[in-house]
Amino acid sequence: MKRILVTLAILLAFAATPFAQGFNAAPPPEDFRGMVWGTSIENLPDLAPVQEQGFPNTYFRRDEDLSMGQARLISIAYYFKDGRLYRVGVAYKGGTNHFFLKEQLMKRYGNGRQIGARQGWVWPNFSVEIAYDSGSDRGAVFYTWEGDPAKAPGALAEAGQ
Repeated sequence: MKRILVTLAILLAFAATPFAQGFNAAPPPEDFRGMVWGTSIENLPDLAPVQEQGFPNTYFRRDEDLSMGQARLISIAYYFKDGRLYRVGVAYKGGTNHFFLKEQLMKRYGNGRQIGARQGWVWPNFSVEIAYDSGSDRGAVFYTWEGDPAKAPGALAEAGQ
């Protein structure tokens, strides 16, 4: 029993170390379409707030290019926490677009880790996730700064650090 507990403790220790990030072939993205993670909403004048109920702190670009490589997108949403960019959500429809987006992500970041319909890439302060629901024929990619947005690269640059 003690041997099993020690083995489990060692496995948990490995899972919490950079070893767990071994599924990534490249560093995380520093920005999304030129917008650096942690940048203040005041410094991103091209964004407009989403006017629908239930989407606080969510913005979009009026003239957004709704494509990524060969994939055609439904929308791109920019999410803010404490007034700083911390997440981008890319919505798409169709299995073909899912294939194109997943292929792009795998070429850039490596195989990642797949659990069910979700595939993801995780770094200490960042994650990328793609998921597709064949029943609704819709999917999404989320790019998320997982740390404090005030400590993200855009916030540090604004502070002159």
